Amino acid sequence: MNRLKVSLAAFLGCLAVICGAYGAHGLKLAPQEMHYMEMWKTAVQYHFFHVLALLFVGSQKKGFGIPFILFLLGIVFFSGSLYILVITKSFFWAKFTPFGGVAFIVGWLGLGIEFLFRKIPD
Repeated sequence: MNRLKVSLAAFLGCLAVICGAYGAHGLKLAPQEMHYMEMWKTAVQYHFFHVLALLFVGSQKKGFGIPFILFLLGIVFFSGSLYILVITKSFFWAKFTPFGGVAFIVGWLGLGIEFLFRKIPD
């Protein structure tokens, strides 16, 4: 187990809970802005899913560095850009979201390839 990776994943999990709570209790939107709430919920959902992936990858004895980095970048660019977009209501940040989505996709692909081809001790 890589303690630094698991610790980072745990802190990002804490941040996901904070973001979820903020969206549920602190984010004030006008009725015509409810589409922003859907963006926020999507950001939190993907944030949480990939924290679990980070915990799994970080708990492995060896390897999986590339998927870990890609999941981390995915959280930053996908969820992070959506969080900032909703808070600022500036669609400038939307151009970063696809980079996070691609990082998530390639991270999952990399995880599958590592498990398929890497010799992992039992």
